[in-house]
Amino acid sequence: MIYLLGLVCLSYLAYLVVSSIRIIYFHPLRHIPGPKLWIAFPIVRNYKIIKGELDIEIRRYHGIYGEVVRLGPNDVSFITAQAWKDIYGHANRLPKATLGFSKTPDILRSDDADHARFRKALSHGFSARGMQAMEPSIVSYVDTLIERLKGFAEAQVPVDMVKWYNLATFDIIGDLAFGESFGGLRSSEYHYYVSMLFDSVKLIAFTRFRMNYPLTFKIFSPFLSTRFMEARKGQLGHARETVQRRIHSPHPRHDFMESMLRHRGDKDGLSDAELESNATVLIFAGSETTATLLSGVTYWLLRNPTSLETATREVRTTMKNESDITFQNISTQLPYLLACLDEALRMYPPVPTGLQRAVPSPMTVSGVHIPQDTRVFVHQSAAYRSALNFHQPESFIPERWLPEAKENPQSPFYNDNREAFQPFSVGPRNCIGRNLAYSEMRLILARVLWNFDIELCQESYDWNQQRSYVLWEKPELMCRVKARNR
Repeated sequence: MIYLLGLVCLSYLAYLVVSSIRIIYFHPLRHIPGPKLWIAFPIVRNYKIIKGELDIEIRRYHGIYGEVVRLGPNDVSFITAQAWKDIYGHANRLPKATLGFSKTPDILRSDDADHARFRKALSHGFSARGMQAMEPSIVSYVDTLIERLKGFAEAQVPVDMVKWYNLATFDIIGDLAFGESFGGLRSSEYHYYVSMLFDSVKLIAFTRFRMNYPLTFKIFSPFLSTRFMEARKGQLGHARETVQRRIHSPHPRHDFMESMLRHRGDKDGLSDAELESNATVLIFAGSETTATLLSGVTYWLLRNPTSLETATREVRTTMKNESDITFQNISTQLPYLLACLDEALRMYPPVPTGLQRAVPSPMTVSGVHIPQDTRVFVHQSAAYRSALNFHQPESFIPERWLPEAKENPQSPFYNDNREAFQPFSVGPRNCIGRNLAYSEMRLILARVLWNFDIELCQESYDWNQQRSYVLWEKPELMCRVKARNR
């Protein structure tokens, strides 16, 4: 019996050795460098996914192997500007590698036909006219945020800016997507739906695991944290109830649901299930990413006093009154503030990972031959923090985004590869909410800097040391806010 068991073990070991040699040295992707352990044994990479260390490791490997890195038997990561066009652009229209858990398609997880239909339904809400109609609602929530922060200033107690940015952005997008706020700014607590959303984020990591090990995932999925699975069910239930209330509301509103309901009943209109799934996506994509970037830019400004002083001075000298801080004014009159946001997006992209696309037939990506059935992507964090693309990539320097840096050959940032910076992606599936996100972030950051002097608490000095599960796992960002001297 022991002999037989030993023979089985030796046979399996021999199989692993032969399989590894084949995958590393005889595979169609053998010409692309990468970590051999990851290539031969994808479970090592998946372990990093579960640990929340994948994105940091990919960034490190690009530092070792260069612009193109093989990260698994059939996975290739790029950090070049051309790769953005080849992978995500209109010319090739590569399909998504996986559509995730949801049974009902939404604007993130759908084929090209459904994606175009969803995008058309949402286009009015994200148009210039739609944003103008929504501005008063957004401003009212920002007013409340400022009032709550003033309370912390008067009490002279530290405030967790991550929490308050999240409360604000979730209240805003809840109003615009569901027709009702989550009430977080009023209660100072996360709505149970928001808490469930945070809990369910780590399920995305298990989606990646499922893609590489479908049988193993099926075996162990019953043992996944019931908290994660219940969070997902709770999200869907809340979305269903809230969307139905909005559909049957007799009161007209200027929001995203109004935009999606325009063609209800038509051939290309959205079903109730599609309304629910897309509203859920809007809640997540329109709040968590915005709050993450606001937290990131606040942290980097507080760690760089000169940049903070410059941004604050620009806001306070350009805007004579707080009421002057409007969508229209901030879009044209605060170039340094925009540079700070772009630099924060580079240093701390809310979605640091790569959006995988499947290669249905052999093609060339950034000058590299890619065979059929490969998964390819541009890894945002690796691209943005690479010395191959940016001068002093590990330093927060907003000046690199100002016009003079782009136009003056004497600038140390003149040769920065800005085309490699695409935080909202490119092509037919680029982020439809780009303009709204920029407007909302500029509005909130400008109002905060206009009203307060901010100081980073000692316990948050290393706030940027974080794990990631497609999104960052953000700790508290503890700050002291003080009402500005007028």
